[in-house]
Amino acid sequence: MKQKKPSDTPRAIIRILTMAALTLCTLPSWAWDEGVPLALAKLRANQLGNLRYQLDVTLPNERTAPVCGTVEISFERKGKDDVTLDFEGRNVDKTCTVNGVDTDTEWTQGHIRIAAALLREGANSVRIGFTADDKALNRHDDYLYTLFVPALAHTVFPCFDQPDLKARFTVNLRMPEGWTSLHSDASHPIPTYLFSFTAGRFSEATALRNGRKLRMLYRETDPKKTAQAHDIMDEAAQAIAWMERYTGIDFPWGEYGFVVLPGYQFGGMEHPGAIQYNDSRIFLDENPTQQDRITRTSLIAHETAHLWFGDLVTMRWFDDVWTKEVFANFMADKVCRERFPDIDHDVNFLKAYQSSALATDRTEGTHPIQQPLDNLRDAGLLYGNIIYNKAPVMMRKLEEQMGEEALRKGLADYLRRYAYANATWDNLIDILAAHAPGCDLHGFSDVWVKQRGLPIIRTRYEDGQLVVTQSDPYGRGLCWPQRLCMGLYMAQGDKVRTVDVDMRVPEVRVPIDREPYVVLPNYDGSGYGRFETSATALAVQGYAWQVMPNKLHRYAAVMNLYENYLMNRMKPSELLNTMNTFLMNEEDEQVATALCSYIGSVYRDIDSDSKRFFEYYLYNDATTHPLPSVRKQLMRLLSTSCLSETICDSVYHVWQERTDTLLGEQDYIQMAYHLAIMRPAQWQEILQIQRERIGNEDKRREFDFVSRACNPDPDVRRQLFESLLDPTNRRVEPWAARMLALLNSYAFEPQSNEYLRIGLDALQDIQRTGDIFFPTNWLHALLGGHVSEEAGDIVNYWIKGRTGYPEALTNKVKECAYPLLRAKRGI
Repeated sequence: MKQKKPSDTPRAIIRILTMAALTLCTLPSWAWDEGVPLALAKLRANQLGNLRYQLDVTLPNERTAPVCGTVEISFERKGKDDVTLDFEGRNVDKTCTVNGVDTDTEWTQGHIRIAAALLREGANSVRIGFTADDKALNRHDDYLYTLFVPALAHTVFPCFDQPDLKARFTVNLRMPEGWTSLHSDASHPIPTYLFSFTAGRFSEATALRNGRKLRMLYRETDPKKTAQAHDIMDEAAQAIAWMERYTGIDFPWGEYGFVVLPGYQFGGMEHPGAIQYNDSRIFLDENPTQQDRITRTSLIAHETAHLWFGDLVTMRWFDDVWTKEVFANFMADKVCRERFPDIDHDVNFLKAYQSSALATDRTEGTHPIQQPLDNLRDAGLLYGNIIYNKAPVMMRKLEEQMGEEALRKGLADYLRRYAYANATWDNLIDILAAHAPGCDLHGFSDVWVKQRGLPIIRTRYEDGQLVVTQSDPYGRGLCWPQRLCMGLYMAQGDKVRTVDVDMRVPEVRVPIDREPYVVLPNYDGSGYGRFETSATALAVQGYAWQVMPNKLHRYAAVMNLYENYLMNRMKPSELLNTMNTFLMNEEDEQVATALCSYIGSVYRDIDSDSKRFFEYYLYNDATTHPLPSVRKQLMRLLSTSCLSETICDSVYHVWQERTDTLLGEQDYIQMAYHLAIMRPAQWQEILQIQRERIGNEDKRREFDFVSRACNPDPDVRRQLFESLLDPTNRRVEPWAARMLALLNSYAFEPQSNEYLRIGLDALQDIQRTGDIFFPTNWLHALLGGHVSEEAGDIVNYWIKGRTGYPEALTNKVKECAYPLLRAKRGI
């Protein structure tokens, strides 16, 4: 990237200061800050009601042509103040119509003022013509879809863009010939973030389940994948039926419509009547693993649960956005228990939620489940592992405190009381507390929901007692109320005995008859925290496959081994050898695939020479392990990260001949990217062969965009990296993240270290212009391939130099940089 000359800098600063001063001088007195400030939202919530939007939108043939339309907004008004609309699109008509009277449009700082003199008490209407910004339209050559969460509707049309101003929507789309469309349910009021429309060239499938119509739009062309439509509809119908039974409330919307989108930036989004899903999560490869099938069911159940939690009852403000996510995941876990009765779902809960929650909560970048929010423009920073994964752990603990039936009745009461309206977490806690008067749920909430972090839990034997202590790593004196299960291994060859511990205070003493050989903390994995474990106990857990017949206990042992490794209580070589031996003897798929994940995490931590050595063991497991899911997972790991020339040759043969039938098309595409990087003399040949194998045009476009990062010329890669600093080149965010990850591949260090500071400096722009998950995805792609001390120094120096930087963004960096910054032990 061309740098400014030193003499340019003062001039640039003067220009910026001059423009800022002029802006301050010319802003009208009524102007609000950009975005949707909390103060404005509170004013409007007290001022407005009975909202309706009637949209008329023209979608042009050419992707680059502007999207224009008109919106007529009807509402009832109380009081005598002006009314302020939100709009950050490209343009609005110079005049608008208010209650039948044409007037000049006052548009400043992303807001449109409707003067009080034009309004009346009671019913009002405003009609405005607009030209939309493309940011939330997700436009492609022959289709588009809108995605407005958390507050992007006002980038397309003028509206009151806040969750507690629900409205009924009608929309007329003027589309190119041959296009079809799907839009949100119009039968009940919804907030702007839940309104959506999709239009373009799609195939369509419909089904009738339990008397209800299900409609699916999709672009996938592989007949083996599209044949899964029947199963997908079945899973959606099962999730609906389960939610109806659990809540006692019938399906609260009309048609169950959804669209399956290529390159979609989320897993899914819960617009009622127009749910959006990521195609790679819905259409499974020919040989899906058990976890692939569970993941799809969980995703469908998650978005379906939102139709009750989030859509029927919506949070009042986005500081409580987690309340809809916690119940979507909490209910998804329960739906999966019904659909997969042969799976140990306590193990699956630990894999799906607890492990991911720890990944953030152990870092300096952690935060409370409930976070403050002053402006909806920053709402995207609230999303992450804490609200998606720690919150379900918290909810499981709450259910443990009050009882499963009391929780179910309390939730049903909550849904009925606030149906088609808004509520807060505190509203819900008040209801739940009434259903469980013997529990201190408000105190529970204060610690689990409103404070950050997790406890450090230690055990010891003392005077005929098992002593369990809990400490707050931030010195606040907090105690996280929860029940724990401790294993007592009394002597070698004995069975493990268990002791239940109800931790409502920082220290609990439980009488036991004699001193155990070792205490195995968190024996069933359900305890939440970091469990410091003795070296002897870690050695016993390393042979869990011999001493623990229950797979839940073995999985908990694996989880604890890894956590103690991260606390520098085990060396990488020790843990890799332990887990590899464990894997060779593990016969259960759930535990074995978890071992693969943890092995992959430790493998990424070690230096290049150690990686090359350990790859031989990984390749042996990837080709000989009796469980197909293990072979598939380890081959995926090696095919995207191997460094050894011998193993690269073996992977190349697998890719060239496509001999591994467990792998799908996307696996072979990822393999081609890595091989092109590792074999620079053949990079063009490899990519050309892979391109010719891709039959779907959407996937080919993605491949053409991403594969450029495999170029062996550092100058070309540098230009590609610089291109990603332009928001127009990040339009399809998953593609941009995949390209960035390849540019920061292990194989390109140390040259790729030059991207780190620039990529971190771009983070505020990434947050401002991207969707809610993109800042985290950008950071993982930027940092994930770096292991060098130089890279760690660059990132650490950058963090220390961020005075006055947004705390939420700094926390994202600390979280994503944790593997790079964590003190490593020698191998």
